[in-house]
Amino acid sequence: MKKLLFSYFEKIWHDAADLNNKILKSCIEPEKKAKVLDIGFYRGELSVERFKNIKHPDIYGIDISQEAIKSGKKINIKTVKHNLEKGLPYKSNFFDIIAANQIIEHLVDVDLFMKEIYRVLKPKGYLILSTENLSSWHNLFALLMGWQAFSQNISHLKNIGNPLRIWGNSIGEDIHRQIFTPRGLTELTEIHRLKIEKSFGAGYYPFWGCISKIFSKIDPTHCAFIGLKARKIAK
Repeated sequence: MKKLLFSYFEKIWHDAADLNNKILKSCIEPEKKAKVLDIGFYRGELSVERFKNIKHPDIYGIDISQEAIKSGKKINIKTVKHNLEKGLPYKSNFFDIIAANQIIEHLVDVDLFMKEIYRVLKPKGYLILSTENLSSWHNLFALLMGWQAFSQNISHLKNIGNPLRIWGNSIGEDIHRQIFTPRGLTELTEIHRLKIEKSFGAGYYPFWGCISKIFSKIDPTHCAFIGLKARKIAK
């Protein structure tokens, strides 16, 4: 039974994550060239795929994982190993585009994160950002049951508080500290002077495929993932 549950949840999670990545890629405007930053890029080939709408992208990547750094260097991404809680190690007004997929939920100081994104973006540059959704149906179900939400981690030692969270016992550094609702993510972005041009949801549990895609458009508030595109307005 546990194997069947794992297989089922893995299927709908990967389907939602794939849809989320496709939406993020569609937010990248076609350009001849652009200087781009992928924050927490995980694997270099994902960054290359994300910025395919740009003919000649100058890709920078920042991550705390040494494995990620190695994967980026292999394909000539300008990588930096760095702790995001200490800001971004780049000059102001440096990037045309910044991508941050499944990163903000791992941070303590989300205000510093957004402040730094604003600082290093060029005027009229834009951010694409995505994270897990506290108001997704599966998280709301868990909270209704008196459990921790599926998207929450409260211990560095073990997944606790939700008997249906079945992705292993040890979570190490991969802890989720801040989980957003769509409204919370929107308002955080706006108070840091970024103008939202698009918001979206991706993945609609317990469905996958076409049904999940349709419901994601109809009801983004309760999707598995939420995201937005926001632009730095020139002064």
